[in-house]
Amino acid sequence: MIKYLTLLVGIIYWSSSFGQYNISVRIDGLDCEDELLLANHFGDKQYLRDTSECVNGIATFRGSESLQNGVYLVVLPKKNYFEILISKNEDQTNYFFHTDTTLSPPKMVIKGSEENELFFDFNAFAIVQGTKAGKIRTALDTVDEGKTKNKLESELKEINKSVAKRRDKIAQDYSDLFIGKLYGSMTEITPLDAKGVEEEDQRKFQYLWLREHFWDGVDLAEDGLVRSPVFHNKLKYYFDTYMPPIADTAIWLGDQLINKIEAAGSREQYKYTIHFLLGYFENAKFMCFDKALWHIAKNYYCAGKAYWADSAYVSKMCIESSKMEATLCDKVAPDLYMPDSTFRQRIRMSEIAKPVTVLVFWDINCGHCKKEMPIISNMYDSMTNENIEIYAVYTQGDWEGWKKRLAKDKFNFINVANAFGEDKFRKKYNIRTTPQIFVLDKDKNIRFKKIGAKDLPKTIEYLLEEQGVIEVDKTDTKD
Repeated sequence: MIKYLTLLVGIIYWSSSFGQYNISVRIDGLDCEDELLLANHFGDKQYLRDTSECVNGIATFRGSESLQNGVYLVVLPKKNYFEILISKNEDQTNYFFHTDTTLSPPKMVIKGSEENELFFDFNAFAIVQGTKAGKIRTALDTVDEGKTKNKLESELKEINKSVAKRRDKIAQDYSDLFIGKLYGSMTEITPLDAKGVEEEDQRKFQYLWLREHFWDGVDLAEDGLVRSPVFHNKLKYYFDTYMPPIADTAIWLGDQLINKIEAAGSREQYKYTIHFLLGYFENAKFMCFDKALWHIAKNYYCAGKAYWADSAYVSKMCIESSKMEATLCDKVAPDLYMPDSTFRQRIRMSEIAKPVTVLVFWDINCGHCKKEMPIISNMYDSMTNENIEIYAVYTQGDWEGWKKRLAKDKFNFINVANAFGEDKFRKKYNIRTTPQIFVLDKDKNIRFKKIGAKDLPKTIEYLLEEQGVIEVDKTDTKD
């Protein structure tokens, strides 16, 4: 896979605006010899923004331009920190925070920022409720099923509800402020009841409803959400939870979200989402998800929509994605026409008249091939083979070694090689490692790829059944 597709190149751009910031911090227990750092969240990472100046025990962060909305971190010398909100709705030259080295929210004194007063007040409340919840969880570990356990579980639910209710009220009452948008994006969506339907249909309805309304509470016009952990976590949860392991559906969900963000207007969310999906699809362990990766590269980066990305990086990405295109799942496999081991007969892959063709690229000196090819051979020899053929392509140039290997191991399927250099199979299939296995249907469409030899029997059975060639007995034989 194309690892450099996910390099974080040019994703962070700080838009300038008129204004300035002057944030003062006093921490009892520290003096002017202790330098403080100001950082900000950006997705799941943090980035340094400023270092403090100090006079008379008060550390100050100053800048000639106001800071963008977001959740920032004041970092102490021992790398412990406390978070603050920065909002362009407020005068950032009057921010003042006073606490001690315990960094306890109830001890924080704030001046010049209504949003931070709300923020720390809520954090103090959440800490108290969290302490209560922790004691209940400890008690739950010591009791058995019964009234006592039910009572404790009910109390725990009420505590969680009280925290969510208080956060949601701030979101509603201060919806025009950054804190309101931040807390609004944390609001849990409650699914509608699907009354009068079967339980299975109800689960499906609620799943689809939640997927459709997942982003309802998120202000997709607010750039500052990217400068918090919230937006990244919601992205990951959304695709982890609501994306089935089907590349086309993943593409649809990604495009739908990107289009929503683009229409709402947040440039930072737009950039971050496209970058996130590039990495998410590349690292997905599901079959054929290189199709989703290719889609993001082609339709956003190569289409000029990733305006923040370096041109050289985009050019390299587009070259790599173009190499992937011919062998994406559901594409007709590029045809091959190669000589067999006698060098007297050419065999065209597209002329194999079987419902399933297994295309294998391998090398006689490849360590993994030495393990996989015997498994494939044994499978082939154990089948009647009226519905399947294997087209095995030797990828290197040791012709004598290849012939000796075929004679020794007695591979009884079709064995070919690019002996005369006329078939540019590497350009067609972008083979970089061996073995590579592709499973094709009767029309030579690529249906499965990059699977292990041990997975071939079930894969072939599935494809034969799908094409109506065989019927699989699904009767449950268990007692």
